[in-house]
Amino acid sequence: MARPKVPLISKRAALEAALDIIDTEGIDALSIRRLADRLGVNGASLYHHFRNKDEIVVGAAKLALEEVRVPQGHEEPWQVWLLRNARRLRAAFRDHPDLVPVMLRREPLGIGTSQLEQTFAMLAEEGVPLGAIAPMMEALELYAIGSALHESAAGSAKPDRKRAPHMAEADAARALTPDEIFDLVCEQIVATIVRVATEKSGAPKPKRRRSA
Repeated sequence: MARPKVPLISKRAALEAALDIIDTEGIDALSIRRLADRLGVNGASLYHHFRNKDEIVVGAAKLALEEVRVPQGHEEPWQVWLLRNARRLRAAFRDHPDLVPVMLRREPLGIGTSQLEQTFAMLAEEGVPLGAIAPMMEALELYAIGSALHESAAGSAKPDRKRAPHMAEADAARALTPDEIFDLVCEQIVATIVRVATEKSGAPKPKRRRSA
């Protein structure tokens, strides 16, 4: 189908609407026709920006990961911005669970490849052992996925006091929130992988710079 010469809607508006459909109705509900109806345009109008539905889904996944950014300088310790990005990645997985399979295929689909490349480069510049970078990034992503999907599935459900009184009591007395648990585990992941990689390579352990 030929693309119209003048776009009736912006690409970002289309992707925002597509992301909302995916989040509220599921990824299977998204189609060119459904998106066009949502935007109040003819389906042909979307072909100005996209070749097919798959391209829209990839664009929606990129939009979902938009907040995962690489810092432009070295003003703060790498551990600080890396943990911030881990939080943002977890939020993206949690808020857009239907897109998790798509986001996990981001390298072959070209989703966030440049950001990941910049992240690896920044970590190397900061003196993080080269052998630690890939395992650390992989472990953080795996934990972000598990934490996000668990939180999405569990929601606000609480243990039933009659059927599971000990679980209910422990839940009511929990000392850490899901966010605090995530931060704590991520910090341990980073510290442990860097330590083990440093021990294996014999290189000096990178120093943790203090925030300005």
